[in-house]
Amino acid sequence: VASRAAKIAEAQRTPSVSERVPSARSDTSVTNTVPTPPFWGSRVVEGLDLNDIYPFVNPVALFRGQWQFKKGAMSDAEYDAMIEDKVVPIFNRLKERCRAEKILQPKVVYGYFPCNADGNDLVIWDPANGAQSGGAGNELLRFTFPRQADKKRLCISDFFRPISSGQTDVLGLHCVTMGSKASEAAKALYAANEYQEYLYLHGLGVETAEALAEFWHKRMRQELGIAGDDSSRIKDLFTQHYRGSRYSFGYPACPDMSDQDKLFALLKPERIGCVLTENHQIDPEQSTSAIIVHHPEAKYFNV
Repeated sequence: VASRAAKIAEAQRTPSVSERVPSARSDTSVTNTVPTPPFWGSRVVEGLDLNDIYPFVNPVALFRGQWQFKKGAMSDAEYDAMIEDKVVPIFNRLKERCRAEKILQPKVVYGYFPCNADGNDLVIWDPANGAQSGGAGNELLRFTFPRQADKKRLCISDFFRPISSGQTDVLGLHCVTMGSKASEAAKALYAANEYQEYLYLHGLGVETAEALAEFWHKRMRQELGIAGDDSSRIKDLFTQHYRGSRYSFGYPACPDMSDQDKLFALLKPERIGCVLTENHQIDPEQSTSAIIVHHPEAKYFNV
């Protein structure tokens, strides 16, 4: 008979990952149509027009989040008037300055890779021979994603065909940047004690990088032929009114920041001036990366 101390120790023991996380797959559909990408591998895109990207800036994230223009005790009408009279002119001024002085220099590296699910893993095949393999190609690498221990037991890998299906799926990836000049211009303002202008420019750089990610995700949905589900209003795209999802490492569904190493191995974002720091952050700061999932059931979720 186990001693009382042994029973207490067992009750207090932290369950192992295998005990806490079920291996059983969720009931996510595997009958959705797998789109055909326009190419396999990766490409670099430069020479983008900022005027195409600016409409994808999320004004709530910029004005309230980055610039800290809070509503406070103001009524809706008072707050809207302040935004229109004070904040929008700042936004328009900085957009023109960044365009004229080439402070923001948008660049993209993106691509499509053949893949298959293997339990919680997503296996990435060599595009040279994996696209038609049905899971029999050369494995380049694999992502291991966490699975919900309850709720729907979701895992990102569930949104792709399993190896056993014999049908190869497709994973999209992208890394976008506004370039190093944005960081340099912001640092110059900070060094000159122009803290408010620094806040404005830094915030615009960060949110314009997010806008470029949104803009290019839309382009990738168009290339995959799944953009028909897109809302006609850009602001609706900020709340996932489109097919599929864009997951960035460090967020709840894929919290392991070290997976950035694998994304960089596939896309080689060094070609657009991006490198990873020791803690897997992207430098320049005004940059972001993501994996693009086409499955219609793919939305944000917490593990």
